Amino acid sequence: MTIPLTIKQIEMLVKISEGKGLSEAARLLNISPSAVSKSLAVMEENLGVPLIQRTTRSFQLTEAGEYFVSRASELLKEFDDIVNTTCGYFNHPHGALRITCSVAFGYAHLIDIFEEYRKKNHDVELILDLDDHLTNLNENNVDIALRITATPPQNYAARKLSKISWLYCASPAYLARNGTPTKRTELASHECLVYPGLTPPLRHNETASQHPQCNIKPRTPVQANSSLLLLKAALSGQGIAWLPSYLISQYIETGELVPLKLDGKYAYPTHSLYALYFPSKFRNPKVRSFIDFLVEENQPWNRWEKAIDDLR
Repeated sequence: MTIPLTIKQIEMLVKISEGKGLSEAARLLNISPSAVSKSLAVMEENLGVPLIQRTTRSFQLTEAGEYFVSRASELLKEFDDIVNTTCGYFNHPHGALRITCSVAFGYAHLIDIFEEYRKKNHDVELILDLDDHLTNLNENNVDIALRITATPPQNYAARKLSKISWLYCASPAYLARNGTPTKRTELASHECLVYPGLTPPLRHNETASQHPQCNIKPRTPVQANSSLLLLKAALSGQGIAWLPSYLISQYIETGELVPLKLDGKYAYPTHSLYALYFPSKFRNPKVRSFIDFLVEENQPWNRWEKAIDDLR
């Protein structure tokens, strides 16, 4: 009789054993605890034996479960070796490379970056998922996630590619009509283009710790959860926007946008760009070669941040 088990189910039981629980296994595999519980129930039904003895506070493997885990661990290691040996069989990157990143970054730059990469790796094809939410790499079969964050998630390997600065900026036409602010509190009398939850609030007494802080409500003709839309609004002279360096450096260079020096400061380097991936996939030539390509000195983010550094 053939038992219909999958590699993911086998890996799940091993992770349950290693992590000492269903919740920890779910965290290690980047799936929900309920998915782990359902998959375990299916395994036990298919095998016809209980694999885990559960109590309200703990669990332990049954004798059958201990036997299964001991043999399955060897099987998974051998399977991993087979996969990675096969991936490196031709010793050059090839096949579909699945990448996820934010809408603004992907739209603005990733195609150009990938075009340069394919000049040396023409057998690799790009499958791109633009999503402002972090995609579960395990559930969605994604190779690399490019994310801009202050703190990368702990359940992936992370390669830091660059710091990312945010700046206040506006078009020359807007500043000619409305004047150029020199303090953040002066933004209260300007048209502000706001990304809710991302654009920092304006406060009175920001540097005076002895006084309570209170928010200032600026005029906000445009609010949107899209940096691309706010960029377009800023370029057309509709107001002052808070935007990342990777979107605006080229417009600063051409003079289409003017960075604002507020309270003696141009840039706020609050985040960094990371490449996130599973360590086991780094041995795949297409994954390794693309991440290595991203850290080379000729990447555009070095020019973006150099342009920002030149303002300081």
